[in-house]
Amino acid sequence: MSTMPTDTSFQIHPDTQIAHVELQVRDLDNMLAFYNGLMGFHLLEQGEGRARLSAAEGGQALLTLVHNPAAELQPSSTYGVGLYHTAFLFPGRGPLATTLLRVAAGGWPLQGASDHQVSEAIYFADPEGNGIEIYRDRPRADWPRLQDSIQMGNLPLDLNKLVEEADREAAETGRIDPQTVIGHIHLQVSDTAAAQAFYGDLLGFEVMMAMPTALFMAAGGYHHHLGANIWHSRGAPLREAGKTGLLSYGYQVPDLAGWDALVQRLEAGGQTLQPIERDGVNGVVLQDQDGIRVELLGPAS
Repeated sequence: MSTMPTDTSFQIHPDTQIAHVELQVRDLDNMLAFYNGLMGFHLLEQGEGRARLSAAEGGQALLTLVHNPAAELQPSSTYGVGLYHTAFLFPGRGPLATTLLRVAAGGWPLQGASDHQVSEAIYFADPEGNGIEIYRDRPRADWPRLQDSIQMGNLPLDLNKLVEEADREAAETGRIDPQTVIGHIHLQVSDTAAAQAFYGDLLGFEVMMAMPTALFMAAGGYHHHLGANIWHSRGAPLREAGKTGLLSYGYQVPDLAGWDALVQRLEAGGQTLQPIERDGVNGVVLQDQDGIRVELLGPAS
């Protein structure tokens, strides 16, 4: 039986990053038309009901689409635990503007845009209602702080001014910037205190900002690698396997000593760890407090 550790001072390695997101989809062709066609991700491989996409040709798979035509549709805006949005981080304002221009020119509806003071972000959803954020970070030195906490605002973002920085030729080629990564993931959870116990107390992510209905946690002083809210999911039951949306997502710990320390902590807490290998990298799988499959990957060999 797993137990939460009494020592809550453990911190996950500061260079830990989001590695990938895996979605269960009902209409694979339609979803590929969106992610590969409109957003411009490269299709690495497709077969046996799975499609893997990356930002760079031949690069790391950031997104995997798993076909299940019988899955029950569950958009991010509906009640239940799971994905709120996947946040794709761009290397600068120009690449962000270029993808925004391509998505908007394709007639895809936007759901919002905000200047969070630490970042600039645009929000929309894929054809099956999975939330998406595309954003760029401001320099860390410019992030507003109050004592030890990062202050994330919610100010208007001038999209017309942003689009002025787009590379119109690159927008027409239909390819996303190759340096794009998954900067963070935002989950719908049943209880933020339980999420903090799992991701903070057990895995060692630091709470960067806490609100009554949402929590933001990170490694290495980032504004957040993980968001967790109860806006559509307070008290919801465990994640159900037969629904569209989030199947799994993963973190990669690129430092061997940091990886060993994390695994030893989980084993000492009696966590059930399933060994896995993803793209030649060894790791383990466990379930979070809401039944979401979380993959933890060690350093690449």
